[in-house]
Amino acid sequence: MKTVRIIPCLDIKGGRVVKGVNFENLRDARDPVEAAAAYCREGADELVFLDIFATVEERKTRLDWVRKVRDVVTIPFAVGGGIGSIEDMQALLGIGVDKVSINTAAVRDPELISRAAREFGKDRLVVAVDARKNPPGSDAPRLEVVVKSGNESTGMELVAWARKIEALGGGEILLTS
Repeated sequence: MKTVRIIPCLDIKGGRVVKGVNFENLRDARDPVEAAAAYCREGADELVFLDIFATVEERKTRLDWVRKVRDVVTIPFAVGGGIGSIEDMQALLGIGVDKVSINTAAVRDPELISRAAREFGKDRLVVAVDARKNPPGSDAPRLEVVVKSGNESTGMELVAWARKIEALGGGEILLTS
């Protein structure tokens, strides 16, 4: 029997946890430090922090936001958003993050997955995959991988991309739809 793990994901925009659908109609949900502390206290198994507009805004993950959350987290902690290189990953792991999550950068340069797995170990690498369902009869794949917070189509089929991630050494896949 498989073990059920509870892994809340904090979508961060402007230093705040936000909630929405398809990255639209985002509303403020709470302070990420308060949310992280509450999830730890209530028994979450792991916590994911995604700076969801870092790539769209063409910037790196805000390390100051990450540090504040890291200071209260008592469970494994994964961070993503704006991570485009081994150096970006090193910076996050260097401040105490347990895992890094890449998405758009992995689609742009799939070999980044292999390089990161070799450098840090696959247990420290999460590949996030955002997908959308396209209408029947569309030229795009039925289940298509999208990047840049759902703003950019890739033409890649979801299951094929997941298999490639696995073959390249991705340790975990964080799937959102």
